[in-house]
Amino acid sequence: MELDHDHFMGIALDLARATAAAGNRPVGSVLVAADGTLLASGANRIFTDFDSTAHAEMFVIREGGQKLRTLDLSGCTLYSSLEPCPMCCWATIQANVSCLVLGGRHAALGSPGLGRYSVETMLEFTGRRMALVTGIRAQECEQLRRAWNAERARR
Repeated sequence: MELDHDHFMGIALDLARATAAAGNRPVGSVLVAADGTLLASGANRIFTDFDSTAHAEMFVIREGGQKLRTLDLSGCTLYSSLEPCPMCCWATIQANVSCLVLGGRHAALGSPGLGRYSVETMLEFTGRRMALVTGIRAQECEQLRRAWNAERARR
């Protein structure tokens, strides 16, 4: 079954907008089964939860595994409004997520502190494989993050 990337990224973007309104970095993620069933959704909550690991991707991986009663999320697609950080990327790889669909990219945002990191470099470094789809509503995702960064700088 061909998944509707625009639709699922739209859900992730709605989650990102809502969590930004609560004061968190605007990142939303959803986990989708091969048949198109939405298994889990999550948003970054590091500031509201006071937890540096409270990232959107971590929530959907946990919830998806619990819902399916497995550590193996093969066949699932994870959508993220922003490229996962190295922690979340590794969790995605370890969970055997089959496909990662990205909106915004760290390189496009000039994210400080990540050096040359990208999902591709993590996959190369680890010798692991995972299907990767990029550029889905990227401008919208990146603009959301830029607006959030600008608002934080004004405070």
